[in-house]
Amino acid sequence: MLEIANKYVFSVFLICFFVLISCNNRNDSINYLPKKLGGLSLSKVIENEEATKIINKMHGKTLAASDNYIAHYGSSSSRNSLYVSFYENDEKAKTELMSMAKKMAKGTKVFAPLTFDKMGDSVHFQTEGMGHKHYFYRIDNMLIWWQVEPDKAQATYNDLLNFDFAALKQRSMKK
Repeated sequence: MLEIANKYVFSVFLICFFVLISCNNRNDSINYLPKKLGGLSLSKVIENEEATKIINKMHGKTLAASDNYIAHYGSSSSRNSLYVSFYENDEKAKTELMSMAKKMAKGTKVFAPLTFDKMGDSVHFQTEGMGHKHYFYRIDNMLIWWQVEPDKAQATYNDLLNFDFAALKQRSMKK
């Protein structure tokens, strides 16, 4: 009887151990993304193949990004989402950004015409659609798209611009 109890305890221990490892690996990217943007807290992160599938489906095609992250902020009903995609090099990211901007420049079925600001050497694009404000821009080989409720746009965008993505970029390069 004692032997059966020991096997049971050992089995439960192994299951708990693997569940904890699995959860820890999934949440590791949380350490590399903004924990708060404005008053919105990071609530969920999707990465790797799952994020890539979602982003490709949104675009209706396969993109050339090598690594993708989707971070949700606030409540699940708010749909405040940060999309971060890494490309092989700066030039591919720049090409993808400009291609997207050209397609959206005059507006689409779901997005208003683009506006943009020049910030240093980069261009930051803005649009509105689907009840949200959208900001997108490039840092080196990384594209960033921030989708946020209009009343939270300014505070969250300022926080996003001040966030240092260097650790996430390092993590992505190691994959």
